[in-house]
Amino acid sequence: MTWTEERVTEEVMKTLTPHVQGSVELSLDSHLVADLGIDSLGVMEVVADLEDIFKIHIPDDALRDVGTVADVTKAIAVRLQKDGRFGS
Repeated sequence: MTWTEERVTEEVMKTLTPHVQGSVELSLDSHLVADLGIDSLGVMEVVADLEDIFKIHIPDDALRDVGTVADVTKAIAVRLQKDGRFGS
């Protein structure tokens, strides 16, 4: 299966939605912890869900550079591209 940026973004947003604390609006600029209130356990749950959805492995060190929803989407797109499963 080839993923597009739009489909990756849709899946990331859908996966994050149940973890958002309160009535905060989810956007690509939302910070996972500061804006969405996702704690470390929530982040681990999201990572596990995203690994299952996209059939990828996200190493712990890759999470250091992830702060926003856009960062998550970009990190997944990079891994899918390395696997030859990402198209524009």
